[in-house]
Order: sequence, then structure tokens, then C-alpha cells
Amino acid sequence: MVPFTHNFADSVSQLGEVALIQHIGIWLGPVSPASPHGIGDDCAVLEPINSGQQILTVDSISYGQHFDASVSPEDAGAKLVKRNLSDIAAMGGTPGPAVLALLCGPDVCTKWLERFFFGIRQCCEHYKISLVGGDISSLAQGNFSAVLTLTGQALRPQLRSTAKCGDYIYVTGTLGGSILGKHYQFQPRLIEGQWLAQHRDCSAQMDLTDGLAKDLKSLLPPATHAALDLSALPIASAAHTLAKTSGWSALQHACCDGEDYELVFTLDSLANCHAFETQWSAQFPNTELQQIGSIRDSSSDGQLIDSATNTALPWSHGFEHLSGS
Repeated sequence: MVPFTHNFADSVSQLGEVALIQHIGIWLGPVSPASPHGIGDDCAVLEPINSGQQILTVDSISYGQHFDASVSPEDAGAKLVKRNLSDIAAMGGTPGPAVLALLCGPDVCTKWLERFFFGIRQCCEHYKISLVGGDISSLAQGNFSAVLTLTGQALRPQLRSTAKCGDYIYVTGTLGGSILGKHYQFQPRLIEGQWLAQHRDCSAQMDLTDGLAKDLKSLLPPATHAALDLSALPIASAAHTLAKTSGWSALQHACCDGEDYELVFTLDSLANCHAFETQWSAQFPNTELQQIGSIRDSSSDGQLIDSATNTALPWSHGFEHLSGS
């Protein structure tokens, strides 16, 4: 379903900004608290953080970029929230209040928008998030974007920069082929991320949004490379499906597709991997976990190396936002 309408009477331009804000409050229902803790003032008044540290993230979705007519309005709205939640998960955090910037062409259909906000509402209710304010701005006809800023808190925020040479590399779930549905049907790894952030042997972590081949480099310390066991990579069945027609191998899809929304993390080199994996299986029996390699000394910073052949992977990129690839 496209967000746009040819019927002027059904468009946001007919509704107007003030009425649209009122409708949004109704559509959001219980996840939109009353002023001063929600919509109604220039700023929302938030409760202070009692423990841990405050964390903050922002993500967006745009029609034609992050979703298309094959994705329902409800799923598009939920995806906006879950993209931010995946960032919170990567830091081992708990989500807090959010604000939303809505950028609409005048032909955006109000019925489509209502369903979009219903998806946001359902997701916020599930994860106990309040949407406390935001902004509305206009775009040219035929355009729609939404930007969500999400707060959170973490007792011990997990960073990308704390991995060490010798650490083991793990990923959750399966990789590749997200365009066939996972890019909006995923579940952010919040509970897993929180557990990892409190585990003494987890040295660094992040979420996979632009593809393993690109994102993993962010975890590597200077003068190291990632030695990967390619046979251990958890390749999604969707990656194999795409490989039948794309001209790429399933392995390349797993490394380069992006929007996996899984966690990649490192385990201290002195850790007992078997004991860790046993603990994981007890905590998260439905979340796959796979050790895919380790961090090793290297004269070439940041390369991904096939450990079986000691050669660099033939592709070293993932999704590039500014190139459109």
C-alpha cells in the first residue's frame, strides 16, 4: 500500500497541521502521555535517570528507501521503532521516552498515516516506550519520511571500541537476504544485549545494520584483522534464495546485504567459550549463537581474512547510504 492519495479530501494537506497533531495524539493513545510529560509544550518533562547512564539514538525511515508498497503501514511504523531499539540493544540498554519528526508530502493519505501510527503504537506498547513529542514538516509531493529519536539507559553501556586482539567473534541469528522480509519483521535483541553488557567476558558489541563485511570493522582494534571461519557463518535461508537469481553467492549476501539487526560481539580471549555458550543456550534457547572467528595481530588494519586460506575476503563493503549501493 502506497502512502499517497490522489484524493485531496483524504490527504494531510486537507487535514492541516493542528488537526493532524490532534489526530496523532488519538492514534497513539496510551503511549502518548499528557503534558507536561508528553505532547503539548515546547519540551516534554522527563523523569531523571536514577541509575546507570543515559543513552540516545536516532534512526529514520523513508518511503522508497527503507520500505515500499509491499510493506504494510503498520509494519513500516513498527520498523521505525525497532531500528532504534536495535541500537539500544547494541549498547545493552533499556529504552526510554522517544520523540518523532514527521516529514510529509501534501498527498500523504491520512488513512495510511493512521495505520502507520497504529504500528508505532503497538510497538511502543510492547516495549513500554512513551512517545512524548516531536515535529511535523512538509516535503514535496510523493515523499514521506519519519525520524525517531529514542532515549534509554544502561548500567554499563557496551561499546565498540573495547575489543582486544585475541578475542573471539560471535553473531546472533542468521545473516543475509533481509530484503525478503526480515528488514521489517525482525525482533531487536534487547534482552540479549542487556545480558551481554552485564557478562564479564563480553568485551565489545554492536548491531548489524549495514552488513557484517562493513560493520565488523568497527569492532577491530588498531593493527588487527578479523580471521573468519567462513564455514561457520550462519547464512539465512533467504540469502540462499536470493543467490539463485542475484549473481551473488549466499555467502556474499550474508556478508554484505545489511539490515540483519543481529548482534555481533567479542568474547575475551581468556573466556571459557564452552561455558559461555552453555549459559547462552540456557538464557536464550530460541536465539541462535555462532562463533565465527577471532581478532588477530595484523599489519593491515581492519581487514576481514578467510582463516582457511589466509586471504582477504573479495568484498569488504556493506550497504553504503550515500552511494545507493
